[in-house]
Amino acid sequence: MDAEWIIRIVLFGLVHWTLVGLLLPDLASGTNVFGGRKLPWVLAMLFIPCLGSIFFLLFHPHVFYPDHSREEDYRDKHDK
Repeated sequence: MDAEWIIRIVLFGLVHWTLVGLLLPDLASGTNVFGGRKLPWVLAMLFIPCLGSIFFLLFHPHVFYPDHSREEDYRDKHDK
């Protein structure tokens, strides 16, 4: 196997596991999941390299644009 292919495979693996590591905690803490079930998303992220994570990002834009109104409500209730 050519060294270039080995580097590509390693980089692809790093991207995949980085995305999984960043998105699984978000999925675990989320209550509003597209489709209503978390297990299919977990399986897609783990067994469909990069595409499962990318689909999760596409269907859950709050990962990039979180709803900060809930945090403000929490602070308002507990600061008084």
